[in-house]
Amino acid sequence: MTPDLQPLRDLLQGFFADFLDLVEPGLRERERLETVAFLDPCCLADWPEHERRRLGLVADMRASGGRRLTFLVQIEPQAGHRRALEKRLLRYYLWLLVGRRKPVRMVVVFLEGGRPGVRAEAIVERQGDREVMRVPYTTFGLQGCLAEDYLRRPEPPAWALAAFMRPGRMSPVELKLACLRRIAEARRCPSTAG
Repeated sequence: MTPDLQPLRDLLQGFFADFLDLVEPGLRERERLETVAFLDPCCLADWPEHERRRLGLVADMRASGGRRLTFLVQIEPQAGHRRALEKRLLRYYLWLLVGRRKPVRMVVVFLEGGRPGVRAEAIVERQGDREVMRVPYTTFGLQGCLAEDYLRRPEPPAWALAAFMRPGRMSPVELKLACLRRIAEARRCPSTAG
């Protein structure tokens, strides 16, 4: 992960449950998630160094009844070549699935490019005309979303992510001020943070 993405990674880690509500509404209730812990990529000693540096946020979640789930949030500065991204995601998926021995869900957040909003996608591997593997993942393209829609949401990560979205009727400066005001209001009134 490049150093300039670290503050965003820290934000998503600090408000992970709220981020889940943005990208997978109802997941916490359906899975009855109880706790979340974050994996330090340094612990993945068997992974190549360059892969550990590019790895996003890995959350280890425990649901009621002891069921566990691994959640990968990959932050990409821009949507590039889809096939290259999917090959990398598939490697991460398989390494996490084998190494952690629990189901893996993936979300890719595109700061620029990508289809706007939250979308269901799948990595499809084929041998000839036969499908041999399908791995679902979610994308969240920020740039095409309307910022004011996310500034109205109750989840704090939405207010920060709105800074990467289309300003609509606001100028870029007004958008940044609106994001900062929303965050400042939440600090004064913690109950509004949801």
